[in-house]
Amino acid sequence: MPYDYIKVEDSGAVGILTLNRPEVMNALNVDMVLELQEALGRLSSNKETKVVIFQGAGGNFCSGADRTLFLEDHPSPVWLDGMRHFARVVRLLREIPQPIVTKLRGVAVGAGSNLALAGDFVVASHDARLRENFVHIGAILDSGGTYFLPRLVGLVKARELAFLGDEIDGTKAASMGLIYRSVPDEDLDNETRSLANLLAQKPLSAMSLIKEGLDESFNKTLKEILEWEAAHQAIMLRTKEHREIVNFLKSMKKG
Repeated sequence: MPYDYIKVEDSGAVGILTLNRPEVMNALNVDMVLELQEALGRLSSNKETKVVIFQGAGGNFCSGADRTLFLEDHPSPVWLDGMRHFARVVRLLREIPQPIVTKLRGVAVGAGSNLALAGDFVVASHDARLRENFVHIGAILDSGGTYFLPRLVGLVKARELAFLGDEIDGTKAASMGLIYRSVPDEDLDNETRSLANLLAQKPLSAMSLIKEGLDESFNKTLKEILEWEAAHQAIMLRTKEHREIVNFLKSMKKG
């Protein structure tokens, strides 16, 4: 379907999802959020797509919520409905089977920062700018920030990012473990594509369950995790993908 605020390329092993409001640094409005929901659902069901690159158009990832939303006098129930729609986008990023590679160039502020962190891998340019700016506008973390920050960098660093709301660049984000990697801006496109191509060579069924298992691990005991692993591994070791890999290794050994 045609979109007004995003772009989707979903032919081939590597799909590309692009936030497309470059004139406002890809700020999020209600229509963009609804389009993201539809697009992620579509990508999730596309069995040819093994990995998704998530990016912003025009030199920035996302500047957060559109400022005009804060100028409108919405009652709390309206805000609640809107936040739940956006929460659906974050959940879809974590729940779709494909790994998400976020390409982070320019700014990722507030909700835009946490939207980026919802990816499985975040590759940023050295001079990308991330900021959890919620405290500066008298708001709390949203878009999954309360979930992502302590899991990625620990509670002490999460407090630093959330309470102080300082801007950090891609280099610092990578050094503290907030993102996967930081590279010079001129290398960002190639680095992101290389990682996506590498992931696209892996069995999607395995990557999907690895993604699910890691996300659930913080909410389960060791006993529960071991049982989850046993149950799912018993299934995976009987899949076509696994058998093909084993047979290939056997043929290589014979050769």
